[in-house]
Amino acid sequence: MNYKWYGNVRELENTIERAIVLTDKNIIELENLPIEIQNFKEEFQLESLPDEEYSIKKASKALETNLIKKALKKTKGNHTHAARLLEISHRALLYKIKEYGIVENGL
Repeated sequence: MNYKWYGNVRELENTIERAIVLTDKNIIELENLPIEIQNFKEEFQLESLPDEEYSIKKASKALETNLIKKALKKTKGNHTHAARLLEISHRALLYKIKEYGIVENGL
C-alpha cells in the first residue's frame, strides 16, 4: 500500500499479473511481489529510532544518513552524482558524510 509507484498504471498491472502467476493461493502475499517492493518499507524506515524518541534532530540525522547511503550506493560512490540525486551541493554532501560518520567502503 505504501509503495510509491514510479512507473504508471501499466507497471501496477504487470506487477499484479506477475504476482497472480507466482502464487498458488487465493491471496497475493509479499513474497509474490518484486524484491524492490518487498524491501520498500526497509529502505524508507528511519534507522532504529525507538517509538519513544521524539527528537527531530535525531530523526533528521537518521533520515539524511539513510538517504545519503542510498544515493551513494546508487551512484557507486560518485559524490557529484549522489549530491545531484539528493539535490544538495557537493560540498554539503561531503560535510554531511563527515559529520554523520558515513563509511563509504563496500558500496
